Amino acid sequence: MATTIKKATKTIQLGDLELDLKLGGREVFKIERRLGKSIMSLFMDSQGGQKLPPANEILVVLQGANQNHGVTDKRVIKAFEKYLDDGNTTMELFNELMDLLDASGFFGKKKKGSKTNTESDEETLDPTETDKDELM
Repeated sequence: MATTIKKATKTIQLGDLELDLKLGGREVFKIERRLGKSIMSLFMDSQGGQKLPPANEILVVLQGANQNHGVTDKRVIKAFEKYLDDGNTTMELFNELMDLLDASGFFGKKKKGSKTNTESDEETLDPTETDKDELM
């Protein structure tokens, strides 16, 4: 029987903890269950505007995405305190979270490479410039 190894999407250093992060379906389910809301709602206020999530919610997502065994709430809190004591900011931690979400496909899949000739010649609904001769 083949063993599947979970490969981390992103590795970050949080204080003295190294977190190997991956956001697959199981991790998303557990995180959202713990938060009581969707991961994407962390970034939206009640009027649909953007907001910065509180540090504890960022830490819940990072801990839930972590693939290393034995990382408890207590260890994450201590590591977060050290992270801040080392001169890092919550905004830097927010950026780490955004990178993880991006690498995990939360903002859509990135397009690889450029268009081939056949792709660029496809029909489109976009307006195109017409030659004056074509109008007559």
